[in-house]
Amino acid sequence: MYSVYLLDDEPFILEGLKYILPWEEHGFEIVGSSNNGFDGYNEIINKNIDLIITDIMMPKMTGLELIEELKKSSYESNFIVLSAFQEFEYAKKAISIGAENYLLKPIDTEELSNNLKTVYAKLKKKEKIASDDKLVKNNLLLSILTEEYSLDTEEKWNRLNHNFKSSSYAVAIIEFKSGSNDISKILKSCIDNKQFMYCIQSQSKALLIVDEDDKSLIIDKLTVLKNKIASVIEDSIYISLGKFVNSLNELHDSYQTANKISDYKIVYPNISWIKEYKDGSIDEDNINIEFEELKKILMNKDFSNTTEYIKDMFINLKNEKTSPKQIKMKAIEIFLNVYNYFNDTKLMKGLNIYLENTINNSTIDDIEFELISMVKYMQSKLENTEESISPVIIKLLKHIETNYKDDLNLKEISESLNINSIYLGQLFQKETGILFSDYINNFRINKAKDLLVNTSLKASEIGDLVGYANKNYFYRKFKNIVGVTPSDWRKINL
Repeated sequence: MYSVYLLDDEPFILEGLKYILPWEEHGFEIVGSSNNGFDGYNEIINKNIDLIITDIMMPKMTGLELIEELKKSSYESNFIVLSAFQEFEYAKKAISIGAENYLLKPIDTEELSNNLKTVYAKLKKKEKIASDDKLVKNNLLLSILTEEYSLDTEEKWNRLNHNFKSSSYAVAIIEFKSGSNDISKILKSCIDNKQFMYCIQSQSKALLIVDEDDKSLIIDKLTVLKNKIASVIEDSIYISLGKFVNSLNELHDSYQTANKISDYKIVYPNISWIKEYKDGSIDEDNINIEFEELKKILMNKDFSNTTEYIKDMFINLKNEKTSPKQIKMKAIEIFLNVYNYFNDTKLMKGLNIYLENTINNSTIDDIEFELISMVKYMQSKLENTEESISPVIIKLLKHIETNYKDDLNLKEISESLNINSIYLGQLFQKETGILFSDYINNFRINKAKDLLVNTSLKASEIGDLVGYANKNYFYRKFKNIVGVTPSDWRKINL
């Protein structure tokens, strides 16, 4: 709907205009009215009115004077002038200052309707041109920021007709957690174009050029913007400020550093934040997880301590000197250590749902939630059944974990544990649900899978490292358990 404002000093005519025809059917809605030009001007100047229908002769300010004053203020609208005087000079003056038409009173409904159709078509055309122009400018700026610098970049920038205010500038990324809020509409109401130049990248992501001489004010200005957005929507707002650069050909570098900061939304998804890129702020080797300690707690089935230990591990993970992607990799690694311990040893069934949820989850908090849920599930299962692991089997599992690279023989191990080998084998299968030999093969193959992904060693070398002296036997066992050859596994997972 386009907006209409009515002006006439005669109350009867002013009221009659509101009902003279079905405005909505013509694509218009009446948003205000006044009985004199002066009051009307003061109200109109603070609004965006698409069509102003005004009488000429009014107290305080005539309709023609109203139009002239609005024009002086560079106010853009469409005007239809009404008058009881069939004077050529009035009509000539009205048209010369930009009125769409000059209608005589009493108003002919059909003539007014035809005028509305003309104005409506004009507004639609203007809207399309503005929309097309805005889309072109948006795409130009988007390509400048997100694509590598080329000879076309300078030409694209010149087409935007924008000059930098300061000697250094940066790209900032604004994102919303939810995809339900249209960032284009939100920013239109919250950003002054003179303050930030921006483009829309997606439904919930926009790129800003931060151009300010006083760098100390930038975070303050972004905070004001974040607070404005927060007053309009209920959502987490993430603002990632890239490094400052000194030339157009470096803007893409600023965008890339902003993108690295943007990844922190997987670490802190539920709070709004502003983060600034700083050189040397990321240390990829900063994380150290004590997996052996975690396994000891798991073996002792101390699930209360396990949950607390996991929570502490995830608190330590959220270290801002570590890249978000590295944090997520470690979070998944923590999950897989717990999952594989129980899944590979067959100590518990029904865990695949937690693995699937973890694979599909995007944030660190989600991964932590799934891991703790899995631990609690295991706790409830073990508490409500007679399923448990005897001390001798725990010793056997620890022995395998420490000596899996060696030639493991159940008879020799049983002698060291002072137990009959046949009974030990039966007990192992009963409590783990898997044969001793199958467990060892599964354990070794899982170690091999890890080495295939995290080292550049040859498959034959890896086979030897995990306890398979015969290369062909290792290849056969790997394919039998995993479903593909070691080299294919490496290709799939790199």
